[in-house]
Amino acid sequence: MKEEGGVEGISDGELIAKVKAGELGSFDDLVRRYQKRIYSLALKMTRNHDIADEVVQVAFVKAYRSIHRFKEGSPFYPWIYRIAVNICMTHFKRAKSLVPLPENQEIPFTARTENPHTNPERSLEEGESMKRLEFAIDSLPADWKTVLILRAQENLSYEEISKVLKIPIGTVMSRLSRARERLKEMLSKFEI
Repeated sequence: MKEEGGVEGISDGELIAKVKAGELGSFDDLVRRYQKRIYSLALKMTRNHDIADEVVQVAFVKAYRSIHRFKEGSPFYPWIYRIAVNICMTHFKRAKSLVPLPENQEIPFTARTENPHTNPERSLEEGESMKRLEFAIDSLPADWKTVLILRAQENLSYEEISKVLKIPIGTVMSRLSRARERLKEMLSKFEI
């Protein structure tokens, strides 16, 4: 997670200093610089465009309101990234509390019985496989799901995940291992 190049060569640190000095338009430059990346992260985590849009908006509002606490010299992207991840985790926890999924719930798709290479409807079946995988990931506890997405889809190292989530590396490894095992259990019922 490296600091992006600046708007007209202005670094994140310079933009943040300007925001702290009262130049609010400089925060707009930070938003333009990072909103697509934060949206991409939120979409990967929530798989819902509307929720991803909301995550982006809330993340930048929170960042703006807390900019006075931003530690000068620190990169902005990991900070806004962490805010967005926390918002997504809160969303997962709320969603789980509103619609709990039983531990042994069946995945609502039929198992494949034909070889996808000989079936003319291969793309449809691959789509079903992705839906099964997404359902399985969505069924994970929020902490496990977050670590799995940050590692598998965002390609963060254990150390980066540890910093983003503010948890020990051992906890990252443990949650990732548990998430993978649970996915393996759920998906073993199907030929994906």
